[in-house]
Amino acid sequence: MKQPVLVRFANDAHHSTIIDLDVTKLTDVMKFPKEIFGNIDGIRIAILREEYEQLIKDNGKEIN
Repeated sequence: MKQPVLVRFANDAHHSTIIDLDVTKLTDVMKFPKEIFGNIDGIRIAILREEYEQLIKDNGKEIN
């Protein structure tokens, strides 16, 4: 299910773009204390860890 998510693209300093994202489609996920990095449609994005964890909780499953 796609949900609006605040993201940061590569080379951006701030999370400033909202995209409709199905978090179950993220690949190559890397978890850091404040952010989660992942690929969607060949584009590397960063999501705030709090928002990512809420999306996981809402979807009911962990993302690899």
